[in-house]
Amino acid sequence: MLVSEGRRRFRRHNAANHWVETEIVATMIASSRNPDADIETTRSALRDLPEFRAVINYIWPVLTAAELLHDLYSSKALLRLAAQKVCTTEEYESLHRQRAESLAEAKFSDADVAVLDEALSLLGPKPRRNGRINDADEVRTYGHIVIDEVQDLSPMQLRMISRRSLNGAMTIVGDIAQAPSAHAPASWKEVLAHLPKKNPSRVIGLTVGYRIPRQIMELATRVLKAAAPLQTSPVSVREGDETPKIIATTVDELFSELIKDTQRMVAELSGGNVAIVCPDSMSEAISTALDKAQIAHGRAGISGIEAGLTVVPVSVVKGLELDGVIVVEPAKIVAAQTHGLRALYVALTRSTKQLSVIHSEPLPKEMI
Repeated sequence: MLVSEGRRRFRRHNAANHWVETEIVATMIASSRNPDADIETTRSALRDLPEFRAVINYIWPVLTAAELLHDLYSSKALLRLAAQKVCTTEEYESLHRQRAESLAEAKFSDADVAVLDEALSLLGPKPRRNGRINDADEVRTYGHIVIDEVQDLSPMQLRMISRRSLNGAMTIVGDIAQAPSAHAPASWKEVLAHLPKKNPSRVIGLTVGYRIPRQIMELATRVLKAAAPLQTSPVSVREGDETPKIIATTVDELFSELIKDTQRMVAELSGGNVAIVCPDSMSEAISTALDKAQIAHGRAGISGIEAGLTVVPVSVVKGLELDGVIVVEPAKIVAAQTHGLRALYVALTRSTKQLSVIHSEPLPKEMI
């Protein structure tokens, strides 16, 4: 009865702790030999007793978001109780982690940040001894929020941002076609569903492209139509000097053809940045082949793109702008990524001047 009433009265869990304690103290006084005892004096005396504090903490614990998530993730029973109606057994069991010796040693992933924030919104800050919340502990809100690359945010991350909006005013920028993650939205409607609805939304699409030459954009658009059919490709206003090179080869000749085309592109774009964009599983082998050919190069994630030539796994290519790009084995890229066609579209749209595609496996039908 006490627990259900606390849940009914208070929107956030921690805020009810003081009320629960008050109700218990009042009940104890009413059944004592001194029913007129002062409640605050009695509360203060009881708080000195470890047994009383243990009872209150058992009935209505005050928790931080990290404590809640640590307890949840380290208990298969709690995970099953919390998630069995919304997740499959495989899904909620995948969340289980070995309990850390202490909260300070508990490890949380980047994805857990949004879950921690969700937990904080449900728990609320820890109240003071008098039950009041320090305003400084509340989540800060902003009058206008600007977000770039919004297509990369999960629904939980969008909820986290929404909680920081004072009045729903936001400017969000992104490209749905460049969202290759498991939670990638299919349309802006899916993104807006998780953002504040206090004001009407307006979607303005980019219809003109200035960065990518027309010839490269035409090839990329074929992939876009299958990767994100609800999206419209911008019309490029730049005319390129040449069409993309499609180089078909065999498995045995793949690296030698790659070396030849790399040398050609680096020479033609003297002083420009060139990237070899490949399936993640091939980056090591390609780097080794370049070393054997004595071609100086960098590795994305190790030396960035400071080198004139860089080997870039497709999983980290988004956001880069290069003078020349060589895309290796597009079929492998499509097969290996969660949204493989979107990953391929991103790879094909990184170059501002030259694009080559080298393949031993048949090209994805969307490119033909």
